[in-house]
Amino acid sequence: MLEYSRRSISLITAASIVLLIALTSCSSKEVKTHPVSGKVEIKDGDTALLTGSHVELMQDTDETVRPNGKINSSGNFNLQTLYGGKILVGAPAGNYKVRIVLGDESDEGMPKRKGDPINKKYYDFATSGLTMTVPGGEYNVSLSKK
Repeated sequence: MLEYSRRSISLITAASIVLLIALTSCSSKEVKTHPVSGKVEIKDGDTALLTGSHVELMQDTDETVRPNGKINSSGNFNLQTLYGGKILVGAPAGNYKVRIVLGDESDEGMPKRKGDPINKKYYDFATSGLTMTVPGGEYNVSLSKK
């Protein structure tokens, strides 16, 4: 009976290794991304107040796909995607909901803000009303304070 237990353990270990290799090879597939750069504008406000904040996307078909890009003082951003432990330039093809994630005012180089520089609805995917399709044309994000 001791012999049978060792063989069972060996079979379980071998099966686990095969499963791990299979899962690793599936998850290490490269995903094709498309370059995405754009500009954020605030119709009735100062875009520079969003410096250090991020444009974040959430894919409609896979909510774990979340490309994002840091907004500079001119409102420009370039998206990147964390996928399989790697940072990829751009975003995978698809339809996305978009939101703005404010930067922390305590970070060096961040402008000090009084109140919200944009309407609070833009902070949530469900209420922002912002969408983006990749690949697509221009990737400009138009916001307002009201």
